[in-house]
Amino acid sequence: MQIDAGTSDSEGIEKKVRKTGEKVLREVMVKIGLERIDTQEGITVEALLDSGATGLVMSSEFAKKQGFKLKKLERPM
Repeated sequence: MQIDAGTSDSEGIEKKVRKTGEKVLREVMVKIGLERIDTQEGITVEALLDSGATGLVMSSEFAKKQGFKLKKLERPM
């Protein structure tokens, strides 16, 4: 995997263009703030912006490492 170009603007948005074989991938990374509602403790992380997403998600592994409380949903996603 090779990063061919990368730029970052004043709002912390990083745009990357990568070539993987024949395919060109474009990624937009943004710095976001997350806050635990039980403790109001916050962290800043870098996240991938997915323009086709219909909701907000984070991996359960990341949530556990950051100390977020997890609970099972009545209807899994």
